Amino acid sequence: MGRQALPGRALLALAALAASLTLVSTVAGATGGPVVTVTQAVSGLNDVAAGGFEPPDVSVAAGPGFVVEMVNLAESIWRTGGGTPQLVQTRDLAVFFGSDSDRLTDPRVLFDAKSGRWFASISDVDSEKVLLAVSTTVDPTGTWTVAPFDASGCADQPRLGIADDIVVVTADLFDDCDARGARALGSEIWTVNKAQLLAGSTAPAFSLFGPTPDYSSVAPVQSLSPTATEYAVSVDDRVSRVVHLLAVDGVPPATVTVREIATPVISLLARPPAAAQPQTGGIRPPIATNDNRILDSVWEDGKLWFSANARCVPAGDSLIRTCGRVVELATATRTVTWDTDLGVAGAHVFFPAIRPDGDGNLVIVAGESGLKVLPEVIAIGRTPDGALTEPVVVAQSAGVYRGDRYGDYFGAARDPGDPRTVWIGGEAGTDVPSGSGWATTVASVVVTAAGATPPAVAGTAPPGVLAVAVVVHAGSPVRLAYRALDDGTAVRTLVIVRNAKKAIVYRGSTARKTLRSDKRYSMLWPTKKTRGAFTFCVSTVSTTGMQSPPSCAPVTIR
Repeated sequence: MGRQALPGRALLALAALAASLTLVSTVAGATGGPVVTVTQAVSGLNDVAAGGFEPPDVSVAAGPGFVVEMVNLAESIWRTGGGTPQLVQTRDLAVFFGSDSDRLTDPRVLFDAKSGRWFASISDVDSEKVLLAVSTTVDPTGTWTVAPFDASGCADQPRLGIADDIVVVTADLFDDCDARGARALGSEIWTVNKAQLLAGSTAPAFSLFGPTPDYSSVAPVQSLSPTATEYAVSVDDRVSRVVHLLAVDGVPPATVTVREIATPVISLLARPPAAAQPQTGGIRPPIATNDNRILDSVWEDGKLWFSANARCVPAGDSLIRTCGRVVELATATRTVTWDTDLGVAGAHVFFPAIRPDGDGNLVIVAGESGLKVLPEVIAIGRTPDGALTEPVVVAQSAGVYRGDRYGDYFGAARDPGDPRTVWIGGEAGTDVPSGSGWATTVASVVVTAAGATPPAVAGTAPPGVLAVAVVVHAGSPVRLAYRALDDGTAVRTLVIVRNAKKAIVYRGSTARKTLRSDKRYSMLWPTKKTRGAFTFCVSTVSTTGMQSPPSCAPVTIR
């Protein structure tokens, strides 16, 4: 639920991803960069199945043979590993948590590879408690035990983190669960004995910290490698120039310490603007992007990543947009090692969630919309050397989203059975043209290094294209022409220009658009006072990352 309400309240900018997109970062496939591929996708929970409230708060977890999605008041579980994921269970979270008729909101779910168990948390609005559930086996369709923890007020957006011997739950506390403008009380942190939870205790030993006004919101990490310390991060409300790095140590009933160990500087992180949508019925309904609080956080082998909504002016744009902020910290040196806004000229990127795969690539899932872009879920990959992939569209809204609120957060999880695969989930808007309501999607993605062969793709092959030779006079605009060989929708066209020595002198990409068979298209190469012989190659990329074979032709500038 958002900072103001409860239920039913509920790159490097991707440089110039504009209508005539010129990429500063590496682009995929024909341009020699890494590729992110959607290997499988299924329809997730929607507003009907998940209780009818908005916004959808999407959380995803992956374990051996299963992927789990929790959204608002429902959970779905798919069996994986044998082709298309098979839905095996959907259940009401009131039954799952045993909360009777109490109002619930903001579920989170994780799989802990160290213990082989699933963990889930949710806020019980009426009893002012946070509920923490643990599976009794590695099978999420089996039984779970639930431990309740009293909150010192309305527990907004409880977050779930796991280390070797403790489970940490945090929440943003308010003095009222229903009133708009409720007074913020700060953050509350529960540190729980993990071994007792795993043994089935519904009243495990725990330590309580806060609520403290020192932090408006605290996000504990999912620890993907062994660590006795549970890390957590926080930023200042509305505007932040630092990240507060916290360490939680100790196992209750023994003494637990929660201390701030560093406050490294980050790029200005300010509350984002609303995101635009295409005009409908004479209006342009905005999408609320809430605030700058940390949305997702994860730690592995000394690296901590977190994501948030931010405001930035993307390269090639002149307006402030909503951008997805992703920051990487080194916890040993307590320093920021990567700090970037994922921005799109002419559009907005929001609610980013993150997970590293087993090869050190970072997968980012986010929402995107704009005056010319219907709401959609996109995936982006970042390789260990810092190269960003072209974004791929995982799912797109069938029309303009007409609800009052969009998702408060998206989800991502690494598959422990196949560490190259990261499962993602997010809201894709409505699945009914001109209709109301919302739908989510769940998908698996794989990042492939430059030059490597991408995995099999779930999706339709993009149209082939044929490059056309170009001859122009120096000083004249150079339009790189190509002809579509097939029809294709929501397709990006990529080009790369090399000089006579085979060195790359230009990379570019179009926005997603429809291509028609045998129609001629072109892309402007913004070169000035250049002469000589060049070669350009062109290919297309589908929304799921599938790429057509490149076609090349000479460019002569006299």
